[in-house]
Parts: sequence; structure tokens; C-alpha cells
Amino acid sequence: MPDPQPPSPEVFDKYSDITHPDAFPEALSLLKSLLTDSTIKWESNGDRNGVELYYYQPDPPLPAPICRGVGTFPAGLTAEQILPTIHQIACRKNWDERFKLGFPLLRYSRKLVRFYAVQKGVGEGWFTIVSPRDFTGYSGHVREVGDDGVTRNFYLQTSAEFEDVPDVEGFVRGWTNLAGWVLEEKAGEPVKCSYIVKFDPKGSIPANLVAQVVKDTPACIDKVRTFIEKNGLVPYVNMHDEFPGQLRQEVLVGEETEINPENGEKLNDAGFRLTFSWFGAVGSFDINFDERWENGVKIDVEEGTIDEDLELKSTKGKVTVTVKEGGKDKKLKLIVSKA
Repeated sequence: MPDPQPPSPEVFDKYSDITHPDAFPEALSLLKSLLTDSTIKWESNGDRNGVELYYYQPDPPLPAPICRGVGTFPAGLTAEQILPTIHQIACRKNWDERFKLGFPLLRYSRKLVRFYAVQKGVGEGWFTIVSPRDFTGYSGHVREVGDDGVTRNFYLQTSAEFEDVPDVEGFVRGWTNLAGWVLEEKAGEPVKCSYIVKFDPKGSIPANLVAQVVKDTPACIDKVRTFIEKNGLVPYVNMHDEFPGQLRQEVLVGEETEINPENGEKLNDAGFRLTFSWFGAVGSFDINFDERWENGVKIDVEEGTIDEDLELKSTKGKVTVTVKEGGKDKKLKLIVSKA
């Protein structure tokens, strides 16, 4: 059976109406409660390379205990630099071994989408132990500055039911009350990260596998950290800056290393290519990339015209995109990759 496929790009030509206006705010409220409620009796689930692992099973018990991880990122990294590795699907495949595929279905704003995702099963055919799980719901970003001087960057997903997202043959539709990341920034301190997940896998899963998922899931903090240390920063646009225009797509795609068939030498390094598409509005924004890229980035303008619609100015670690009057309300599209 072929895998589910993402919708056509035209779906993102306008922002959609939210079917469940309370779903995302309620999930955010749950995340904040699980993050700060001192009465919750979290049980230690060990440590994974400096990431503290916890679980909590209330009474009456849930189908799976709530799990939580707490760790820090190396000094010098900002939340905006870390977030793309967490929310971009091309990166997730590298730090979540159970993740199979995913994509946005609708866009409600720059920071909120409807998502669809599939987690791998265990075994195949007659030897299937656990069927693949698929999930759909809302995924989005929120930033808040607390009275304690800490800036908290929330990125979370929560399940919802949609009539136009029917069950898929061969998959069990799982339910995620919350899969939430919190990146906390305070001047002079490294970014603190918490990852909290409350889910119902539905269907039948052996208890030992549920226990392993509860332990492995919050340990993804370490895998995100390792990914950044190994691969550097992927190209990104700050999530919480004011953005001029209406975003259509912001998709990162992994690139394979090209090999010269004649001598076997590498023609390029494997990396990531960012597709950024939007309806223009007069103003500017930055496309950021790893400052260690000595040759900067290559930008292909697939929609729009340089000088007439927009201007590009490159400096260390970023390219400033300025949309001119000629680009107002036009469909613009840039492809950004390592030069």
C-alpha cells in the first residue's frame, strides 16, 4: 500500500479556518501545567547523556504514562536556532527513529498548521507485532516572556478529529493529547529544554514496548542536540520575528551526497535545502544559516523577479530578503541551499 501523500501546494494559497478553536490553547495550557505543577509526582526513569528522564502515571492509570525529559543545549545556541531541527520534518527523521513520515495539511497562520504524521510499526505482514500509528491535529508555536525574566518558546502538537482526514487502511489512528517542547532562555545561561508527551497509542501494544516508548521519547532531546552538533544549523527564518506577507510553505528537504561516478569523489556534502514560499508584502526578513558555511548559501528564485519584486543582501550567517512594491501580493518562492 502506498504511503499517504501531502496535499498540492495550492492548498496553502490561503489561510484556513480553524475547526477546533479550543484544541491548541487547551493543549498549551496542559503543557504549562505539566511543566510547572509542583504537586505532580514525577518518577525518575533514568538519565540519557545528561537528559533527565521522568514519567508520571496518575490514578486511574492512563493507557501510557506521561513522559518528560529535561536537558540543556550547548552555550551559544538560541531557541530560534534549535527550533527548526525540532519542527522540520526532514530533521525529525534523524532524531526520532519511530517517525516514518509527516506533512502539513492546512495552514492557519505562520505559526499554526494542521498536521498528519505516521509512526512506524513493529514487524510486517504475518509478523506484525504493532501496526503503524497515524496522527492528525494541530501543530504550532508560541513565545512568552515571564515575570521571572525567562523567555519560553513552546512548540506543541495535539490531536483532533477531522471529517476530511479519514482513517487509513493498515494504520491505527493514535491520539496525542500533547507532544510539547519548551525551550527556556535566560540571559547568560544555556537554553533549557523540556519535552513532555501525553498520548494514547490506541489498539494493542505489548506493555514492554509501551514502557520503552515512554523512556525513549523524552530522550529525543539528546538526539536533537547531537544532530545540531554533527550537522550544524539548517537554513531557517526566525519563527517569532514579525513576517511581512502570508506564508505558503516553509519546507526543509534533506539532500543526498552526490558522488562523481568516474572517480568516486564527493561532489558535495549532504545537507538540507529550504523551500520558502509566500505572498509578498513590502518589508524585509532574514534567512539564517550556519555561520561556518564559508561560501554562504545559494539562493534560486523560483517565483518572483530580482530587482523588480525583491532584493537579496548576503552577510555572514544570513541573507536579508527585501520585498519591494513590485512584489506586493505576488507569489514568491526561494530555494536556499549550502553554496
